[in-house]
Amino acid sequence: MSAISLSMDQNWKQAVEGVVKQIIFHYYQASPSVRSASFILRLTDRYWKTLDERLFDSPVHYYTVLVKTIDHLLQFLQPSVDCFLLFERIEYGAKWMKKRIEIDMAYNDKGKCVIRKFLLEADEAGCSRYFACVVAACRDLGIALSKVEFYSLLTGERKDVYVDVSHRFR
Repeated sequence: MSAISLSMDQNWKQAVEGVVKQIIFHYYQASPSVRSASFILRLTDRYWKTLDERLFDSPVHYYTVLVKTIDHLLQFLQPSVDCFLLFERIEYGAKWMKKRIEIDMAYNDKGKCVIRKFLLEADEAGCSRYFACVVAACRDLGIALSKVEFYSLLTGERKDVYVDVSHRFR
């Protein structure tokens, strides 16, 4: 994953999403023995500095987003998880109409794939579209998908959507 280049035409959400991707990517690229709360804090310190505070509504907004994001990263990142996909775009669909989707993280759980999607704020319509695309992509690629986990880094909400129970978003 390349370094982040932030420009003033980005809004704060896009900038924070880029920083969060860097933090998560480097966290899971590290050896499980290195993964810890202090490692998350060091990564946050390293990458959060690249954000321009002027992208935010106010200094209070900047620090509120920082604190919420750190708190939820500390809750959501697990040292023992071994990813087989990490922020990778995969192609699926018919040869003449290929589609792409970015997989934030995929790991094996009891022989089935679990996909974890990190969001700043989860909206039901967006999660539903993502879920449908991931199910189609995994089906096309022959991947046995168990569930998709949605993690909201601003609210701390977590929602698991199981494939085995129903293919529709509930």
